[in-house]
Amino acid sequence: MNYDAVLAKGVASIPAVREFSKLFPSAEHTIVKAKRDFDADGWQIVYEWISRAPLHERYITWLVVAINIEADGSITELEKPRVSVVEIESIERCRDAPEGASWEFRTADFEDGDWERLVESHGDFGAIDLELTTDAPVARFATCWRDTRPTLLADAPEGMAFKAPLRYMM
Repeated sequence: MNYDAVLAKGVASIPAVREFSKLFPSAEHTIVKAKRDFDADGWQIVYEWISRAPLHERYITWLVVAINIEADGSITELEKPRVSVVEIESIERCRDAPEGASWEFRTADFEDGDWERLVESHGDFGAIDLELTTDAPVARFATCWRDTRPTLLADAPEGMAFKAPLRYMM
């Protein structure tokens, strides 16, 4: 099964991804390799499903879940999906940074039940007590959006395993 077919199957079969796509029609979906510590089994290389969507040219909403992809293309979730909203506070041009820019950001991770409340409220972030600034886009937001895009089927980073989105924002 090819990569695009696996993505299509994931959007159709992973409930949180299906809901994410409905709430955020401009969402991008990617599968990468990542490291997970599954207690007794220790650290393992797994596939990680990442969905992300831009909001108000200031925020990036991320959904991340470790998955297993079977030979027939079926997908099994290995953990509960994690959802975060990253607010880009500023973007500075930086000659020393390999990507040509650096950004200041802060992350709001969803607590238990937040995703369900957001879906039930049809994307009203106020339902989870998260007030978004909708009228103050960040200059050069497109640069941050492009530079934090996960690379398709990229290998897991060496050393410590950072959870997405942090490893893409650092």
